[in-house]
Amino acid sequence: MKIGSTVGLVLAAATAAAQGGWVPPRLATAQVGAAPWNAVSGGIAAYEVSLDETGAVAGARIVQDLPPFGALLGEAIRSWRFEPAREGGRAVASRVLALGLFRPPALLFTAPANPRYRDADAPEEIPWPTAVVVPPYPPNAVGSGKVILETDVSSRGAVTGVRILSGPTAFDGAATDTARQWTFRPAARGRQPVESRAVLVFSFVAPS
Repeated sequence: MKIGSTVGLVLAAATAAAQGGWVPPRLATAQVGAAPWNAVSGGIAAYEVSLDETGAVAGARIVQDLPPFGALLGEAIRSWRFEPAREGGRAVASRVLALGLFRPPALLFTAPANPRYRDADAPEEIPWPTAVVVPPYPPNAVGSGKVILETDVSSRGAVTGVRILSGPTAFDGAATDTARQWTFRPAARGRQPVESRAVLVFSFVAPS
């Protein structure tokens, strides 16, 4: 067989494999409203978001609540839009994790020794954090703000990519550096671990 023919067969096989593989959904547009001015607590609220084959949000089930932030995140999710997941080259319905970490108005805020997310009954179709790092309040920042991130999670639960979906702020560097340090229990499809994406919302409140 000629070399050119061999290369062609290899490329064709690679293309077929890519077309037949699983491609998780990608966040296209998202916004989150301002946190209540009198909120003094901090922690995590999270949703399992169901998407239809067009990438529209079909439903959102709360996995971990943190009043009043769970309701705030749930209201925002309704308007989010995704590029649909694909399997075998075809758009399919899917699920994605949307998680908000809300810092209280304190300069130092560390993760608790026994965080609530470790006890949450999260469905296997979405990734779920196993180790969380709290983003620091940047020394050059002023006021409050939110950073919306889309993270790529490998089939082993490692963060392999981070993309900012919100407008530029002084909090972006702290948010992206922190997200890269998180680890997850990977999502599963057909009981097999797969690559996935998680939407992380980091909320920063000016220290009081």
